[in-house]
Amino acid sequence: MKKYLLFIAGSTATASSLFLILGIMAIVSSCEEDSVDPSELLGTWKLSEVLADPGDGSGIFQPTKENYKITFLPDGKLWMDQGLFCTASLKLFTGSNGSYDTAKSVIVSHECATDEFTPEYDYELNAANELIVHLPCIEPCANKFIKIADE
Repeated sequence: MKKYLLFIAGSTATASSLFLILGIMAIVSSCEEDSVDPSELLGTWKLSEVLADPGDGSGIFQPTKENYKITFLPDGKLWMDQGLFCTASLKLFTGSNGSYDTAKSVIVSHECATDEFTPEYDYELNAANELIVHLPCIEPCANKFIKIADE
């Protein structure tokens, strides 16, 4: 059996090395990016905390009193009641729309799109069922939302 395994590997590696390599390959190939279940996302979410790292890695989520909400609709569209994801301020606009893709876990802000570029923002649902939207910053920055209503 040992000769057969070494022949398949095509090298002088031992059988235990081969099993180690195959085990690592199995683990790596079984890791898939988790997508969010669409039913978990549907509904209205309220901004609860913001993260804006000052540049030294010490940033943590801080509570906010902003009354900013985002609603995920069953048809893959969303409504933001104020602001745009692609601006630094949540109060520059009265509202905007976009879409989301649960397979890729991204939000697309159509009003920020150009002919050359359509911004996408990664999101995740953490273990506490909080929605975290990662914004395009040089230093880490993100918005954390809590669900306030189901769709």
